Amino acid sequence: MKTLLLSALLIAALSACNNKPPADPAPAVPTPVTAPQPPATGQNTPDVGKVEHVSVTAKGMGMMPGAAVNDALKTAVMQVNGVNVDASSANLNVIAKATAQIDVYSDQGHDSAKATAQLQGQAFAEQIITQSSGLVSSFKVLNVVPPAKDGGTYVVDIEAKIAKFKAPADAGKIKIVIAPLRSKQASFNIGGRNVPASEVLEPLHRQIVDALAQTGRFTVLDRQFEGEIQDELAMIGSGQTVNTDIAKLGQALSADLIWIGEINTLAYNKHVRQLQTSDRDLVSYSGGWSVSQRMINVATRQIQQSSSLQGSAPSIGPSTMGAGIDGNKTLANMQADIVKKATEAILLRSFPISIIERTGNQVVLSQGGAAMAPNSRYRVYLLGKALKDPQTGQSLGNMEYACCELVINRVTPTVSYATLENVQIKLDDIQAGALQIRESMLASASKAADDAAATIAPASPKAAPTRSSKAAAVTEAPVAKSKAKDDW
Repeated sequence: MKTLLLSALLIAALSACNNKPPADPAPAVPTPVTAPQPPATGQNTPDVGKVEHVSVTAKGMGMMPGAAVNDALKTAVMQVNGVNVDASSANLNVIAKATAQIDVYSDQGHDSAKATAQLQGQAFAEQIITQSSGLVSSFKVLNVVPPAKDGGTYVVDIEAKIAKFKAPADAGKIKIVIAPLRSKQASFNIGGRNVPASEVLEPLHRQIVDALAQTGRFTVLDRQFEGEIQDELAMIGSGQTVNTDIAKLGQALSADLIWIGEINTLAYNKHVRQLQTSDRDLVSYSGGWSVSQRMINVATRQIQQSSSLQGSAPSIGPSTMGAGIDGNKTLANMQADIVKKATEAILLRSFPISIIERTGNQVVLSQGGAAMAPNSRYRVYLLGKALKDPQTGQSLGNMEYACCELVINRVTPTVSYATLENVQIKLDDIQAGALQIRESMLASASKAADDAAATIAPASPKAAPTRSSKAAAVTEAPVAKSKAKDDW
């Protein structure tokens, strides 16, 4: 009986253990969160082109076997690098020693069997490759036809790999030349000082070239340093450089477009008027600039763009206080304005700037560099249906719908960041590139005021006025203002 009772108690205890509520699960170990790593990028190096080797076959003829090989090699080099390579260049005669040995060994070509064996031998091919110093990376004589009679010519067929210059990727872009700016004026009046035209035109030319190069949209060709460039090329042609450099000869690019600008007016005039009732002068300043520009297609001589660009410098109102101006600062500001508007005109005609990314009203533009400036304001349009002239079939562009305004916040070498304002249409589902910039607007009023203030130079220092003179100045100012009004 006791045994049965103990067994019942043991079973009940085990059953109670099995009915215990499950223990709380152990807390999960949190997965560590790591910041996204930027993609690894290699160090960017300028793409200046490179020399590669191209396989080619060529035929040569000569009175002796060596001369025939020389002729075949020159033909091969010119086939790869163009007819502009001078066939008498020292770099093309580097294998003269090897071919001369063939002539000696073959009794000046009289023993055609020896000549053929030597020309098609491995040792001769290795000599050609070694003596070419990189110009030829592979060489083989495929066939030798000796002269049929004394005084005839050898004919050889060769196969070789010749060094060839591969142009940089930028060479595929539109190639443009910025012509030196011109003007009919010999000097420009800046605040009463005559500035020689060369001091204005030459810096403008350099700045426009720099600004266009920084856009990354064009291959901007240099026409200013032709002498220095020809000196370098002459060194290659004379054999003073490594032989692979011969591939650089005849690679000069020609322009697709030429931009021509002429300054019609550029001045910041000082206006002086003497008050009728006193010996004081009323001085004010105002001015601006005007530039005519043309874009010409070199191949067809067509004028692809022709317009007049204009700008004004902040004016300084009439004053008798003797304030002067910083002429250098004023001129630099006008030059910067010319560069900005000229670059914009070229870009907007050739490569319209578009919005490539948008988050709300924050956008990214397809253009950066010197062509864009913080605080600049532009009008933005939505592109619609493509239009064609019904008579000529010529494309007339796209329909455009006013979208909004845009203010540049930050500029990088390749893109710009901006904010959309005064949005007039729904921006949902608009594809990248459908919103494009068309024309610039005035910068913010505060920035214009800052520029105007920077133009004014402090007047020449004077002795501090006494208390009585300060009072006189206070009472005199309204009178002078009233007289000035009567004088005008």
